[in-house]
Amino acid sequence: MHSCKPIRGILTFLALIISLTLTTRSFAAVAVPDVSASDAAGVEKVKAGMALFKANCASCHAIDKKLIGPALNGAWDRWESEEKLVSWVHNSSAFLATGDPYANKLFNDYSKSVMSAFPQLTAEQIMDIFAYVKNSAVVAPVAPVAAVAGNAESRSSSNIYVWILIAFLSILALLLWSISSKLDKAVKEKEGEKVDDTPLEKKIFSKKTFKVLMLIGSILLVFNIFNGAIDLGRSQGYAPDQPIRFSHALHVGQNKIECQYCHTGVEKSRHASIPGTQICMNCHKAVQEGPKYGKEEISKIYNYSGWDPNQSKFTKAPKDIEWVKIHNLPDHVYFNHSQHVKVGGIKCQTCHGKVEEYEVMKQFAPLSMGWCINCHRQTEVKFAENKYYSVFQKYQDELKKGTKAKVTVADIGGTECQKCHY
Repeated sequence: MHSCKPIRGILTFLALIISLTLTTRSFAAVAVPDVSASDAAGVEKVKAGMALFKANCASCHAIDKKLIGPALNGAWDRWESEEKLVSWVHNSSAFLATGDPYANKLFNDYSKSVMSAFPQLTAEQIMDIFAYVKNSAVVAPVAPVAAVAGNAESRSSSNIYVWILIAFLSILALLLWSISSKLDKAVKEKEGEKVDDTPLEKKIFSKKTFKVLMLIGSILLVFNIFNGAIDLGRSQGYAPDQPIRFSHALHVGQNKIECQYCHTGVEKSRHASIPGTQICMNCHKAVQEGPKYGKEEISKIYNYSGWDPNQSKFTKAPKDIEWVKIHNLPDHVYFNHSQHVKVGGIKCQTCHGKVEEYEVMKQFAPLSMGWCINCHRQTEVKFAENKYYSVFQKYQDELKKGTKAKVTVADIGGTECQKCHY
């Protein structure tokens, strides 16, 4: 009997080791690597993950704080395996049906809000997202270019300054003319020459002066007519009322939702695309009351989408929200969002202003031909790590040799007429 005790002790010890091993595995089975700035391949995966995170996750999740869903930092340590984590992201509803205890706890902890399904993402793309969440510091965002955008903001005020300067110079010219006339009269009187005694006001309002003023007035009138005709349809500063009071300051500024999440076509299409009600409902199935307008504006979204918040389901066919279009270009002008955003790396704020501060969306820039051309002349092409510009070998070589300081959009044909006009 006594000889069995050591054996039982060994078996108990082995069972404890196995149990601890399995427990440890259940909490740290998903491997997400640490990436350094010098790891080129790793940084590329993090960049790919960043794009996917912004497009698919940012509306409901932050890296280090709770939004609609939990913070994603450290999520890999809370799942038993990569396979389960990927299955959850692909279709959380289907995975909940398997009875997984952690998935059901997560579901209950977040008010039984169903996470959107992402069947289009591959397992590798999902892990790229978590690689970005863990290593977001290696791809810290660069501040948007604001130089050209700033020109648009100051355009109207600069016109006022021009008119003030013209008025000042006109008054100065009149005063100098008056002083000059008096001095000339004094000199002639001293030398005994005949002096014109016509009063100054009669000289100012003489027929000759009237003709000169008429000529100047005609020139200014024609200038204003042409300037006004050129500005027709541009509507800089236009900020119409919308069917739903949507605050970019709240969604973009406060909640950090990326522009690409709602404007899904901006990186892959000529058009940025107007978000449909299904995008709004990704969040507003759970968020039923806003900080400023309460339930009033969100109820309009429910009405357009056909959602019944009392039954928590869609009961009617959805209707399109008739948003009022703000930015319009003439029919003969071609503009491609993906070419600027995806290829050129231009930030939305460059053309649309500080959207993250707008309570009401407005047209920030004049969108004139001169404004676009000036941007193309000033904007430097981002050649580094950009496969779209690999065909410009001549410029690539000149930049490496130092014989060319920078390449602008104009250098690669950005001011050619047929680039923007049909």
